[in-house]
Amino acid sequence: MKKLKVRLDFAKFLVVDKITFYLNAITKLTSNPYFTTPDVPLSELSLAVANMQAAMIAAEDGGYTAKSHLRDVTEIADQLFIRTARYIDRIADGDETKILSSGFHETKQPAAHNKPPLEVADGDHIGQLKFKGKQHPKGRACIWQVYKGDTLPADAVWVTIATTTSATFIHDGFESGCYYFFRMAIVTPDGTTDYCEPVKKFVL
Repeated sequence: MKKLKVRLDFAKFLVVDKITFYLNAITKLTSNPYFTTPDVPLSELSLAVANMQAAMIAAEDGGYTAKSHLRDVTEIADQLFIRTARYIDRIADGDETKILSSGFHETKQPAAHNKPPLEVADGDHIGQLKFKGKQHPKGRACIWQVYKGDTLPADAVWVTIATTTSATFIHDGFESGCYYFFRMAIVTPDGTTDYCEPVKKFVL
């Protein structure tokens, strides 16, 4: 499992959102027992945010010089808070509670990617579809079924269109401009599995 780290997402925020984020972080870091000796003093962070607030007000008239100054002070604040984020990373050492207590955001663990049991893709020409089922360690054959319609009733009558020894196959003859539902089951030495959840597909 990857260690949680502090996200630097704030660097891409709009100026007004950065100010809100930075002020909240300063509040959270004030008297925070986990982060007692920040690399950048909180007073320096507070001054940087105050400069941003003043520059933002001055830039409301749309003047080039005022806007340029706002960019400059914002860049300074960004660098100070990036340094602070790295300090929090070092002290928290992946501890989510500590990271969140600082007012900064933590990276998320990557979600486990579960391959769907059945994928249906467009083929190389009109009315053709390509099917790819999830492999089964004991699989001996795959049964492919179809139901034509844009909704699937509870009493749908499924039609078997193929039984293959491979978990992939290509089938032609589907009507263009129509919706179909597809499902598959796998034949194993222990019997046939349940059919997978139906997959809806519009045929080009």
